[in-house]
Amino acid sequence: MIKTRGFTLADWQAAAVQAWASGDAAAPHRGTLEIVTGGGKTLIAMACAERAAEQNPDLRIAVVVPTEALARQWQTALERFTSLEASEIGLLGAGESANFSTRRAIVAVLNTASRQLPALAKVAQPLMLIVDECHRAGAPTFSRVLNTPANYRLGLSATPDREEFDEAGQPLRYDEQLVGRALGPVVYRFTLRDARLAGWLPDYNIHHHGVQLSDDERRQYDQISRQVDDLAEELQSLGFETSRSQQLQKRRDDVGQIARRYIAATSRRKDLLYRAANRSRVAHRILDRTLGSGQARRVLLFHERVNEAISLYRDLVKEMPDTRIAIEHSRLNTRSRTLALENFRTGAAQVLVSVKSLVEGIDVPEADVGLSVASTSSVRQRIQALGRVLRRRFDDTGAPKHADMHLIYVSGTVDEQIYAKEDWADLTGEGANHYLRWPSEPDAEPEEMLGPPATPRPTEEQEWNRIGRAAPTEPLPWLGVVAGQEYSVDTLGNVTTISGVLVGNPQDVAAMVERVRKRPGGRFRVTPLHRLVLVWGEGPDGTTCYAAGQLREPFKAEVALTDTIEDAPCDPTDLKPGTLLSGPVDKLGGSYRLRQKQGGVIERRTDDGIEFALLDSAASADLTRNARLVLDNWRQLFDRGIAFFLSKDGRAWYAEGGKKFHLAHAPGGFAWPSNNP
Repeated sequence: MIKTRGFTLADWQAAAVQAWASGDAAAPHRGTLEIVTGGGKTLIAMACAERAAEQNPDLRIAVVVPTEALARQWQTALERFTSLEASEIGLLGAGESANFSTRRAIVAVLNTASRQLPALAKVAQPLMLIVDECHRAGAPTFSRVLNTPANYRLGLSATPDREEFDEAGQPLRYDEQLVGRALGPVVYRFTLRDARLAGWLPDYNIHHHGVQLSDDERRQYDQISRQVDDLAEELQSLGFETSRSQQLQKRRDDVGQIARRYIAATSRRKDLLYRAANRSRVAHRILDRTLGSGQARRVLLFHERVNEAISLYRDLVKEMPDTRIAIEHSRLNTRSRTLALENFRTGAAQVLVSVKSLVEGIDVPEADVGLSVASTSSVRQRIQALGRVLRRRFDDTGAPKHADMHLIYVSGTVDEQIYAKEDWADLTGEGANHYLRWPSEPDAEPEEMLGPPATPRPTEEQEWNRIGRAAPTEPLPWLGVVAGQEYSVDTLGNVTTISGVLVGNPQDVAAMVERVRKRPGGRFRVTPLHRLVLVWGEGPDGTTCYAAGQLREPFKAEVALTDTIEDAPCDPTDLKPGTLLSGPVDKLGGSYRLRQKQGGVIERRTDDGIEFALLDSAASADLTRNARLVLDNWRQLFDRGIAFFLSKDGRAWYAEGGKKFHLAHAPGGFAWPSNNP
């Protein structure tokens, strides 16, 4: 039986093991542990494996990790902290091809594991699947690894949530996402804030350095930013949020084309910021001061791009010939990367330059200074980078560790947005953060700032408390972060997602929106925790966000559309205009609008603009008769324009208040000028 050795868990770590063993509603021995970087996830996972082996002494283990360096680290940890012999532990990937015919445990690199592990695991039962940095396994390229058959399933990550949406464009919670469904929901959390409050972290300071763009860089930045803003407006005008651009770029229509252009423009702007000359200049100044302090510090430098990391490394080697500097990145061979990490651990190298590949998972407790020369606006990556330096030394018997983290950002740019996403003082401690602004002059000293360049709005929970933890009966100004999925409600009370999918339970949203906007229809958001309806309207001081009310239940989008209308009379000609349709109906015949211009027209959008259905054509008599019938029935029901749809079998229908109604039977659709030259 697999047993652990050589370590004792803290009380909170033991509680994490018990939470995993208890599992979720689906089964015991499954779930995800959200544990702060440096919280001993590897030791906790091995204790979980011991609990599983108590039930199944013949247990096999498959550990999936994102990088080769982390795979070798896991291999070493299994040898050191479990009863497994070195000969029982193999690697899959990283130049190795172990299988369960000769190994009791396999540590597999994610890209190789996604291709091979599901098949290898079929003959390795009972099996425990451990996915370290499990958020990485949710990517489409790697998600096949989640199909690995295993009765015992464990996910590990400091930040497990990914930005995933359902088919209707609604955001998914972790337990609804692919990884959460496959491994189990988060069953235990120990966050960076928890670690700080529990005294788990070493003494530390975090220094935030704002640097300036040069005049030429600023001109380029402003030009690209205008392009980004224009493309964002184009996407939003079509009903899509820029946060979904990665998903939208796969489409083959105008929306996909705009999304691809938007992504390309934001990438160009990001590259410009990563290459900002003052980043390297200030990084050199910080490093000079750190190494010149007389203390034996071990410095870990992060960059976001390999090319920039290589350039920084070469400059440092040239300018600091007496300093031992190593570099680690994905383009180096395995031997060079392993040697760089080993030299840093032993002190043969005092400085290690790396990229974000080192941020996730690698254990380098020797690092007591971190310098993030460039990073994305991802809160997850910022927390991961902090965790590399704020890691405790578990076997240290010397002086207590003091860590310093230096974060460089470009002032007056989107780099500052990360400070509006998270309250870093609350997360890391009020007195731990220090903010500096560096002038452009090469020899000038930085100025101390009173606080961060941006501050986040109150969280949804904080605002919920402020308004009395009760649904507002009248619109109240919303001071918190404007978060949650965006929807639209039309003048008929129909609620649709940003991708146009009809919501089947609109509740009282139409009235809520109208109370704020003073007219029917408009866009709104629903907050993720308390389902509050947020609407923008005119306030005493200009445009203001209001909490207009609360949904009784989550929206239910009608994603699956069938080819038939259930419970309707067999002969569609028997249906009267306005008859309620009780079942689902498709839109395969197209989407159209009825407008009052010229006494009534049927309108559709084309690649060249808008065209109107013909009302008289000898060549298309049946189709023009359909158009006249639709117009006649519409006039019986409405005194305003509406949207309507045509099903595959020719049923014209419309939605009102989230319900579907019959408009007319129009087999074959309509005649159009573009089809009747």
